Amino acid sequence: MEKDFQIPSKICVEAKRFMKHLLNQIKENQIQIIGLDHGGLTLIAWSYHTWVGATAAIEDEGMIIKETNARNTSITKAHPAVKIQYDSIAQLRLLMIEYGLTPKSRGRVDAIQGNLFDLSPELQKFKIA
Repeated sequence: MEKDFQIPSKICVEAKRFMKHLLNQIKENQIQIIGLDHGGLTLIAWSYHTWVGATAAIEDEGMIIKETNARNTSITKAHPAVKIQYDSIAQLRLLMIEYGLTPKSRGRVDAIQGNLFDLSPELQKFKIA
């Protein structure tokens, strides 16, 4: 699977490390990844990369910034990276849920991938050999 999906080369080192760990988790949990999933995995990689960059900006410059407006008045507001960080976390979370990569969603995937026919004798008649 990891040979099929190429981690984007332009993402930061931390995002590459995250993706390698993520791909190992996918493999360990036997989550089936097909070619159509590569776009989603790429979005996960870039979302994490974006989060890392926004977080670094906030760490360097702080969550609150001061600017001077047109009337030469100083205003205090949230750093623009705060919204970027929040948006990338939200997107990453949705993508992780979609692929069964959160503890809660992994439980749902396990239930779906489990042998439902063994759980219910009524379903045995629908079982395809």
